[in-house]
Amino acid sequence: MRGKGLLKGMSLTLKAFFSKKGTVQYPEAKLPMSPRFRGGELELDHKKCIACGLCAMACPNHVIELTTAVNEDKKKYLTSYVYHSGLCLYCNFCTEACPTKAICWDKNYENARYFREDLDVDCLSISQQKSVTAAEESFGTGKPEMDEQEKTRQGRAAG
Repeated sequence: MRGKGLLKGMSLTLKAFFSKKGTVQYPEAKLPMSPRFRGGELELDHKKCIACGLCAMACPNHVIELTTAVNEDKKKYLTSYVYHSGLCLYCNFCTEACPTKAICWDKNYENARYFREDLDVDCLSISQQKSVTAAEESFGTGKPEMDEQEKTRQGRAAG
């Protein structure tokens, strides 16, 4: 029995030793992250967000700071959404607490920053910039697509 286990272990070791190695030349090529990867920074979809604040309340370190306002239709919307990644535990409580799945982790694992202030991420402005660039690319006109809040504001200003 002892010899059989030893031979199995040695055969496994020798197979691994002579197999092709999977070295990745890191700065030029990056490893693909699995869908369950928790890390990087939070990605916010401001169009999905209902500004309930559950993500900020679920965070044990109070890493997420958000401020809201109420429009004329008595609906809440975000005015700021700041994520302090230097304090984050990556526990995933914030993404699990979000009822609309408006926040998720990006797949970027390069989080090194030189200054501590650079670890504070304004997720709302990044999300708005992404939606503007996506709208410009889809329409090709250079004008961003208006969301429903902007359409109602313009409709009321005209009427």
